Amino acid sequence: MEGTNQTGGDPERGVEDMINLSLLDEEVILKNIKARYERELIYTFTGSILVSVNPYKMFNIYGLDMVKKYEGRALGNLPPHLFAIGSTSYSKMMKDLENQVIVISGESGAGKTEATKLVMQYLAAVNKNGNNLITEQILEANPLLESFGNAKTIRNDNSSRFGKYIEVFFKSGSMVGARTSEYLLEKSRIVTQAPDERNYHVFYEILAGMTEEEKKKYGLQTASKYFYLNQGGNCDISGRNDVENYRVLTGAFHVLNFEGNEKETIYKILASVLHFGNIFFKRVHDSSHDTVLLGNDAEIKWISHLLQLSEDWLKQALTSKVTETRGDRVVSPFNIDQALDSRDAIAKALYSRLFTYLVERINLITCRSEREKSTSLALLDIFGFEDFHTNSFEQLNINYANETMQFFFNQHIFRIEQNEYSKENIDWRHIEFLDNQPVIDLLASKPAGILSILDDESSFPQASDTSFLEKCHFHHANNPLYEKPRMSDPEFFIRHYAGKIKYNVQQFLDKNKDTLRSDVIELLCESKNRTIAQMFKEMRDRFITKTLSKTTLHHSQAKDSYSGSRLY
Repeated sequence: MEGTNQTGGDPERGVEDMINLSLLDEEVILKNIKARYERELIYTFTGSILVSVNPYKMFNIYGLDMVKKYEGRALGNLPPHLFAIGSTSYSKMMKDLENQVIVISGESGAGKTEATKLVMQYLAAVNKNGNNLITEQILEANPLLESFGNAKTIRNDNSSRFGKYIEVFFKSGSMVGARTSEYLLEKSRIVTQAPDERNYHVFYEILAGMTEEEKKKYGLQTASKYFYLNQGGNCDISGRNDVENYRVLTGAFHVLNFEGNEKETIYKILASVLHFGNIFFKRVHDSSHDTVLLGNDAEIKWISHLLQLSEDWLKQALTSKVTETRGDRVVSPFNIDQALDSRDAIAKALYSRLFTYLVERINLITCRSEREKSTSLALLDIFGFEDFHTNSFEQLNINYANETMQFFFNQHIFRIEQNEYSKENIDWRHIEFLDNQPVIDLLASKPAGILSILDDESSFPQASDTSFLEKCHFHHANNPLYEKPRMSDPEFFIRHYAGKIKYNVQQFLDKNKDTLRSDVIELLCESKNRTIAQMFKEMRDRFITKTLSKTTLHHSQAKDSYSGSRLY
């Protein structure tokens, strides 16, 4: 193990804390990190920031001996290590009785998921309760959410496709509970995957791990037979054991007290999603317009059986739209594209609602502490910055979140620190840094930021992805951070802090609306399965509340505007 706090440092060996480098620029930083990485030293400090480089293999440096070594030690007293950050945060929480947050950020594939798990394991090891049930339940929540929320991308075999914020509550140093918040689950992955990618792990795990008798119960076959699972090509991941991970998943269900009927409902929903993907339609040419017929009834019968829904209502929801106007019920037949969109929308709603239910269910078990008497240590595991061959709405949101995180780092690490140095008349050299506020303004400022334009366009019935793109070009063509394509492709470029990214706007409006027809929600509320019915009743109630609040807000703004015009 290396010595601590090198100040001059051998350039060939690197220094532990880059604050001690005589020159702190990009080239020197990268050389230092590279020199350490080549010696299998993957961690380097920059003051209170820990820089880590993913070695894509596990080192034997996370055992109980290392926990004991770093426990209670001040930052910088020992070589850089993830446990040093965990120790400092825990000690500060205990000493000052102040809530702490560890922010884990980085490019896609940088190792954020593993780092989060390791910090959680450190906190479980040092907390004064030891290996009690609540500690075990908090730890077991992670593999469960990993199965349902992680997937293979071209960058990462175990990529988190949702953001999570985990608050771990302590009382007198003992871990007494945890609450997980989830956001921005990548719904499009449920119905489509790029080449060499996979859907969420859980689908492959149940198909590999269930017995033939269990699969027969849900009408399930092998992964390659399902359209929602085989679009990426190979359904297996080298080095990942889906059978073993299914065993881990069922173990997590057990520790978190999921009852038999709850697990049964979860498997029924997962199976139904796969059956939805195998529904196909036949185009029917009518004298006035195209309509569709269901290709066969087999998948419909399975879904109806598993979700305990009316078969006829389900067929109607997939082939037509029902609207009520002034007491009249109008049925509008779908064309082939509308039918496929309806099928995929229901599948996405089922899975995403199940994911939210699982998080809520986990929190019921792990978040029973008296929070007002507790202190917390939270971990933010955010998406990594992404640049794929085709970047769509999901990547724009993920990269916007990373821009905001970068601004946070700039604000707290550079601006605040340098202001403090100036106040205290410390002799120091001003550090130049890239201020990414203009990129955030381009993306989110009102009324003409890209996301604001997208929200406005999503409200207009006649709007399209093309009209959205035209408005982006109109407002931002002269912005040096924005770039139009050379040809008339449905794309735009943004110069992010991490590089220039090309975005394809196809389906931007549909993904932003993320709507599920009210008649489909009502259909799912009518399920004879009480858990499924309750899940969608809660979804319906939230939608109604949100709609009412929006209506009230618009009404209030209209009144204010009218009052203002009268005053002037």
